[in-house]
Amino acid sequence: MRLSTFSLATAAALAAVSVQSIHAAPCHGSVTESTTRPLISSSYQADVFETPMLELPSAPAAMRLLAGAIRRVPFLGELSEPRLVQTAHDQHPYWTTELGKMYLRWSRQNFFDLTATLGSGIEPIRFPTTASSLVQSSSFPNTTYHEKHLKGVFAEISDAGPKENLKGFTSFRNRYYRSETGKQSQQWLLKLIQGVVADVPYISVREHKHSWGQNSILLHISGAKSSSAEQGHIAAVAGAHLDSTHQIPFLPAPGADDDGSGTVTLIEALRALLSKGWRPVKDIEFHWYSAEEGGLLGSQEVAQAYAAKGVRPSAMLQQDMTAFVKPGTEARVGIVSDFVSTPLTDFVRLLVNTYLEIPPVETKLGYAGSDHASWTKVGVPSAFAIEATFEDSNLQRIHTTGDTIDAPGFSFDHLVQFVRLTSAFVVELGGWAEK
Repeated sequence: MRLSTFSLATAAALAAVSVQSIHAAPCHGSVTESTTRPLISSSYQADVFETPMLELPSAPAAMRLLAGAIRRVPFLGELSEPRLVQTAHDQHPYWTTELGKMYLRWSRQNFFDLTATLGSGIEPIRFPTTASSLVQSSSFPNTTYHEKHLKGVFAEISDAGPKENLKGFTSFRNRYYRSETGKQSQQWLLKLIQGVVADVPYISVREHKHSWGQNSILLHISGAKSSSAEQGHIAAVAGAHLDSTHQIPFLPAPGADDDGSGTVTLIEALRALLSKGWRPVKDIEFHWYSAEEGGLLGSQEVAQAYAAKGVRPSAMLQQDMTAFVKPGTEARVGIVSDFVSTPLTDFVRLLVNTYLEIPPVETKLGYAGSDHASWTKVGVPSAFAIEATFEDSNLQRIHTTGDTIDAPGFSFDHLVQFVRLTSAFVVELGGWAEK
């Protein structure tokens, strides 16, 4: 998830200190916006405007700190790279920079990075209201059918696997999508997932390659009764994102909760299901997306590639942050109610009430909150379950060095509830093929 807060002057100071740059007194400065002016040419034409273009702090000390850091950290040389972003459903996209995207994260502003969609023919989403759903015509079951099967699956679920997997996954310095460790952590995860399904002939795992080097991982489970006429139809997608970020991207970012927790939630659900011999009737997929923190970049490319091939999943559930219970609060499952499919969200709430040991609670996250939004963009019903209400989620530690499994409030017991939810989601929508 991509919500945090910081100051640009502090960013400059920490950037320099982190690379043993020049010593300087504390700096003061402000972020300014350039004059609004139309963009000369793009596939969005009149719908896109070049504003606001964020500039460096004017304070000489901040400039010296950033200049020194840029010479030593390759990533900082990319800060001026132009990027097309959209921050609200009812606003035009605008051009900013990588530095501008950092500022959006610091100010707790969700956004799509639409740069790669120029020329794709897929327009930015226009929601009539903040609570609306683009896919109201889709319907989902109003009851459950697989309690017996899922009871056996739940008995197999353990926190041992998530603990071991998350310990390894958070051992990388960070999983920033443009970094070398971002690539290495993705390859480590790929091997882990391949090992879980190595002996299952009806499961395939592949990478969706991205230009930035950290790839998304897509796992396909062929349904037992999928016919050639149904090729390209997927009953459900369970997703999480595999990258992490610090407020200053090249600094350490263990990302245990955001979104290491969602990543291992999917793996444990898959392991527990397979341990009971599960094969769905219909095709199911598990996705681990790259570059969510960069503006939903990985999931946008995946969703648009599927749309271009005519592959339209019937439902998508995002699991982003599943392991935190704020001290002093009740453990609950946050059901996001804005910018999602209302019918699918009602179905997810039914699953929580039926199969989980903790209650649901409604919450709102805003536009472009996580990877489910990329599927909404291409017309796929999507939903999002999170560890708590937005206000009670792990806002103080995500995107910092403190997002670790040892942090106060981090709970593998809570994570296990989301393993149950993921298992129920794919079984109830994909079915259970009897041998």
